[in-house]
Amino acid sequence: MNLLNKLIVGSVPSGLPTLDGVENWGLVVVAQVIGLFVFFLIAKHLARFKIGGIIMTCIVGGIATFVVQNWSQVSGWIEAFIDTF
Repeated sequence: MNLLNKLIVGSVPSGLPTLDGVENWGLVVVAQVIGLFVFFLIAKHLARFKIGGIIMTCIVGGIATFVVQNWSQVSGWIEAFIDTF
C-alpha cells in the first residue's frame, strides 16, 4: 500500500491540490452577502429615521463579519469557554 501511495503522490510534482483558494473565495462571498444585508437594513432604518436600529445593525454586521473572517480564533475562544466548565 505504501508503494501505491508513493506512486500516486509522487506523480503530482507539487503535491496534492488543496481547497484553500475555494475556502477563501467562500469567505469573501459570505462577507459580501453580510455587507449587502447590512446596507439594506441601514437603508430601511434610515428611511424610518431609527438611529438606534442603524447603530445596532452596524454593530451586529461588524460582529458577524469578524466571526466569518476569523472563525479559527472565535472557535478557539468558544472551545476555551466550554473547557472552563
